[in-house]
Amino acid sequence: MKLLLTILVLVFINSSQIFAQYYTDFAGEDINGNEIKLGSYIEKGPVMLGFWRSWCPSCKEEQRNMQILYEKYKQKGFSYIGVNIDNQKSVSKVKSYVSTMGFTFPVILDTDKKIFEMYGGSEDAVPYYLIIGKDKNVLHTHLGYKSGDEKMIEDEIKEALGIR
Repeated sequence: MKLLLTILVLVFINSSQIFAQYYTDFAGEDINGNEIKLGSYIEKGPVMLGFWRSWCPSCKEEQRNMQILYEKYKQKGFSYIGVNIDNQKSVSKVKSYVSTMGFTFPVILDTDKKIFEMYGGSEDAVPYYLIIGKDKNVLHTHLGYKSGDEKMIEDEIKEALGIR
């Protein structure tokens, strides 16, 4: 009985990551009204999807560090797509925030959270990211962010690019 309970708890804890292991293509609109198709990015190399909210302090820190990593590895085939999951009330702040911060990576607005849920996100569990390899396999997922995580993320990006 105790073993069964332990197994059920582990399945529950890992259920979002199990779901997130499957690649599903999508098209979304970025903050400038351009269509972004995940598949067109995957063709070029690994893609990191970073789900965030504009009012989340750890999301903001992660986004600042992702700008640095994006610039460092984009010429090697790496793409980063920020997926903002603010609601309709706060989404108006996203474009000005992205502009003020000087982010050059694409940012998709996912106000209905369809992309977020498609990739295993759960309400209020941000920042959340996943790295999808060129072979369309989800290589890494991570929930939360704290200072220093950028080193781990960079190692995962390098692994996805085949850089040692």
